[in-house]
Amino acid sequence: MAPQHLGVFLNNTKTGILFRDGAQLSFLYDIEYLATRLPLPLSRHLPLRTDPFSDNDTRAFFANLLPEGVIRNQVARQVGVSAENVYGLLEAIGGDCAGAISVRQPEGSIENDGSYRLIQQEALCEELNYLPAHPFLAGKEGVRLSLAGAQNKLPIYFDGKDYFIPEGNLPSSHILKTAILQLDNSVVNEAFCMNLAAMVGLPVPKSSAVKIDDQLVFMVERYDRQYEKDGKLTRLHQEDFCQALGIIPELKYEKEGGPGFKECFKLVEEWSSEPLLDIQNLLNWSLFNFIVGNADAHGKNLSFLYAGGNVRLAPFYDIISTAVYERVNNKFAMKMGGQKDPRYLQESDLKHFATDIEVDIRTVKSTLGDLLKQIDAASVQLFDEYNETFHNPAILDAFRRVIDKRAGKAKALVAK
Repeated sequence: MAPQHLGVFLNNTKTGILFRDGAQLSFLYDIEYLATRLPLPLSRHLPLRTDPFSDNDTRAFFANLLPEGVIRNQVARQVGVSAENVYGLLEAIGGDCAGAISVRQPEGSIENDGSYRLIQQEALCEELNYLPAHPFLAGKEGVRLSLAGAQNKLPIYFDGKDYFIPEGNLPSSHILKTAILQLDNSVVNEAFCMNLAAMVGLPVPKSSAVKIDDQLVFMVERYDRQYEKDGKLTRLHQEDFCQALGIIPELKYEKEGGPGFKECFKLVEEWSSEPLLDIQNLLNWSLFNFIVGNADAHGKNLSFLYAGGNVRLAPFYDIISTAVYERVNNKFAMKMGGQKDPRYLQESDLKHFATDIEVDIRTVKSTLGDLLKQIDAASVQLFDEYNETFHNPAILDAFRRVIDKRAGKAKALVAK
């Protein structure tokens, strides 16, 4: 079989070519792109150069643009390729990925083409119900949407009033996430956690639990999009930490070979344009996840955002309390100071954690203490608001118990 190739674009600029030769992938930067003023690398792990990248390096970046697990398998069935065929999947759904990346025919137009198709709430609700069998509307003519992760979600364009399906190469503005069937009230859970994070000062995108027709879904504004002065929506480039470290998505968890806290903090120190500020934000995120009981905070839930010539830690996303669910494995996705079980976290583990991330233990303790105070004050207001809005869902009582228990342990750690 002759080698195949697809164009890889940052917004409307062709950056290079993705090649497939049999089962092997490679990526080559475009010579004209390399000659432009201040060209942007696609990834820390794909630095600007004139020779092609190996299958391992190429696959580690491009596979991380795709959905995972059951959803990836379903997409593959819809478009008629195998789930391991990264090239074939991107050819089918790579038109609107995370960040500014789009993958399409290399001779295609470099201008945004396509349209925003208005969709009424009843029809959108039907599409959301259809997602488990038809993720990302894969296979529908004109729709080429892709996001990483293992949850059903749909990128859409929302103008503050109406919903639209992006077709062709047009960017989406928001992401809709449907309820996780195995986890009760997951939409309220994620909305609560994300808004609590915002209230205590973590950088997170705007999000909420919204009713679409008769279905409650989680809607989050895309932080990798921005509006220009003329009102045009454009993409911002981003890459998650697994892409930055050259780790395939199947190995995103630390116990499988993915990054731990030590690697994540080191990466921020080396790659961020504002390492001190981003390290503090990353510390806040790490400790916040402990307090609210988010055990699924892995390397793909951290990203860098490229904007204005700077590389910064992106706003945080996918924050949900897993500890409210008794049957979910609640071991840390990234061990804290060598401790994998939050129930047994000791002061010695916190000191080990501080050593790993190269932050003074006094700073770690003071940050944890400050977060406890802010969460205590903010959660009271948010509990009242959510109980009223969602009619006292049981998930909030479970969440309150988790916070009280984790806060008690954290206060003991700070006091020592």
